[in-house]
Amino acid sequence: SKPHPSSSSSSRARRRAPPAMASTTQEEKKVLDLGVFGAPAHGLVANPSPFCVKLELYCKAAGVPYGKPELKPGDMGPRGKLPYATFAATGEVVPDSAAIIDKLNALGYALDAGLTEAERVQARLIAALCEDSLYFVTLYLVWQRAENWPLTKAEYFAGVPWLLRGMISRGARKGVLSALKGQGCGRRPAEEAVALGTQAVDDLAALLGDKKTFFGTPKLTTADVIVFAQLDRILYPALPYNPLAEHIRTKTNLMAFLDDIAATYFPDVAKARVAAANKKGVRE
Repeated sequence: SKPHPSSSSSSRARRRAPPAMASTTQEEKKVLDLGVFGAPAHGLVANPSPFCVKLELYCKAAGVPYGKPELKPGDMGPRGKLPYATFAATGEVVPDSAAIIDKLNALGYALDAGLTEAERVQARLIAALCEDSLYFVTLYLVWQRAENWPLTKAEYFAGVPWLLRGMISRGARKGVLSALKGQGCGRRPAEEAVALGTQAVDDLAALLGDKKTFFGTPKLTTADVIVFAQLDRILYPALPYNPLAEHIRTKTNLMAFLDDIAATYFPDVAKARVAAANKKGVRE
């Protein structure tokens, strides 16, 4: 729908409206099935992939009725990557989270309808900062750092039959490291890679300011969805080497933003985090 001029963010509602929860109980109302990774056993994230989290959070925030069937081992969609989506009305299989969201927008499930053109430009810049820069720092930390790899392997490949797990996980890691090297982040020393991520986090904290959402809207926009998906993946689960997570935790506005979204849209994840924190406190 056509955007309309909006007032300044300070005059917008500061409290997020309750989400229009997507129902998946009635098959005839389901819009799509999500092809995403399963939730890891620790329960501290909804999904180990930020792009899978992005897609599911978008559906929740936009009120899209969706299903999330368990995927068969090796099912990675038409492009060999998750997420993908199968639209119920047509059977069309669409790869890539951005393309799926574009199609949902065309079907009327739009989170950004109330943004001005200038805000839409800013939203695209936020998306680029998160998905074309910060994401590769996350990949570096999660996949390339040797001390973090065992946890990553367990998160992504626990559902793969053990006879194949080693071969498949090694092949996947080899592909990610090759992509990181080609992009450039994988060639950097740790200090430089982390510095790139630190600057991105500082920029996001400055843009958010004292607002509850990035454009001061009562409901999430696509930019909010993308920021949550990328930053939340850096924070959880705790990795042996993760100075970027430590830096994010110093940003009280970003932490409040992330905690609020997790509690609203992924309450089981939020509860698991509280339980894990309490358990850690008892041990210490």
